Amino acid sequence: MGGRPGSPSARSRPEGESQRGCGAGAVAVSDPTSVTGPHAPDWESRSRPSKNNCKPDSKESEPAEERISGRYWWRRKNGTVDEMLDTLSQRMSRPAAVREKTKLREDCVRDRAAGGYRSKPMSAVVREFLSWYNDYRHAHLLFNDPDGNTVRSKMENSHQPGYGNRYYARFKALERQVIQKFDNPYSCILTFSGSHENADGDWRCPVDHLRDVIDTWRPERGGGVYYQLRQALDGMEWEYCVGVEHNSKGYGHVHVGVFVDGEITESDFHSVIDKHLRLCDIAHRDAHNYYHPDSKKKPISVRRIDPGLDPEDYDSSEDAVGNVASYLAEYIGAANESELFDRSPEELYFRAACWSSGTQRVRFSTGANEMIRQDRDESSRVEAVGPVNHGWKPNATEEKIAEAANDPDRSITEWLEQPDGGRWTLQGIGRVDNEGETTYEIEQSTVQYREIQGAESLDPPKQLPADRPRPPSTISSLTEFG
Repeated sequence: MGGRPGSPSARSRPEGESQRGCGAGAVAVSDPTSVTGPHAPDWESRSRPSKNNCKPDSKESEPAEERISGRYWWRRKNGTVDEMLDTLSQRMSRPAAVREKTKLREDCVRDRAAGGYRSKPMSAVVREFLSWYNDYRHAHLLFNDPDGNTVRSKMENSHQPGYGNRYYARFKALERQVIQKFDNPYSCILTFSGSHENADGDWRCPVDHLRDVIDTWRPERGGGVYYQLRQALDGMEWEYCVGVEHNSKGYGHVHVGVFVDGEITESDFHSVIDKHLRLCDIAHRDAHNYYHPDSKKKPISVRRIDPGLDPEDYDSSEDAVGNVASYLAEYIGAANESELFDRSPEELYFRAACWSSGTQRVRFSTGANEMIRQDRDESSRVEAVGPVNHGWKPNATEEKIAEAANDPDRSITEWLEQPDGGRWTLQGIGRVDNEGETTYEIEQSTVQYREIQGAESLDPPKQLPADRPRPPSTISSLTEFG
């Protein structure tokens, strides 16, 4: 399997946890000998901590040196899972997915005696996700430069605190280009969702629910929501970004941010919402009521982009938006910088479902990506992401290398030339804890996914009518016509 950097998962694990291979996002690493010898922590002799004392109220409740130990984060992980088992007990017992041929990470499936694979319950999936996340703590890539010096580069994943800054930077770059290139820029946020209750009245399997909502955008057959959006904006210049975010129950819904050159109104997008209602069997008009009297509960939010809007008027303005990047980040949930283990159980449940299925939580249209690249080319930041050499392919840049390193389905080795004596080489993955630094050799370059066998009877979707939202009726008395 792939997907985690060197960590306690390569050591002897506490009782009740299986030993797994290690990886770095898209690479797996070998077991280190330096942490299994006489200086290794005695994991087996330590009892499992109580759920009442294993999740500190804040970072300050433990000294800094304790927070770099594998033991500390192992306790935090177990405490977090225990809390989720208490608060989301029924949801945690559900499989991640039961739909035939759904692909899940290898660590999220179990072998069937009769052959094939089935999904693990969400309690096990969440534990796998948090273990994988722990393995990124204090991990970095190790390179040898042409002079034989060791160079370190931090490893990241999209669930880490502060990673939202990357999304915000992309939103901001897109905003600058939209303002620069569009004569009359407008924005629209569209929201698509579906019922988290199945036909039996139970909780949906979260990955199957997520696919039901997401797949209406571009279904395998026929025109989807994207096609309808293109029809609605025919003749206009526009780009978009898509974000998948959790609701209060821990299930996913989709926000689509649309940027248009030209005036638009809510009614322009009614047909787009209607298309989702027709294609998504679990979507209902009540949750997509574009006639709702409360604008905050509508699935459509249209704003004129006004870069000159006074920041003091950002919250009070209902027809204009001054900081589009913040507006998007708020909708898509990309601005949270708190420690992952301090997030709500519902958010962790959702993130584990995305992680297990390889669901990309934020993505941009081809044109939007091109605008973001143009913004970078026009700014001084190009110096920080310029071409590199010494063993990398000619078209490699620091940005491309970082993207490959942080993508769970890719590896930075795709940008490496065949090493020789005068070039940069990838040494492995390093991890620092209170025992010092340990280096792990890279063994595998991709995350492994497995197709599960179907058990759809365990999670029958609730079929809801595809009716359009109804405009409010006017009640009149006969005296009004007298």
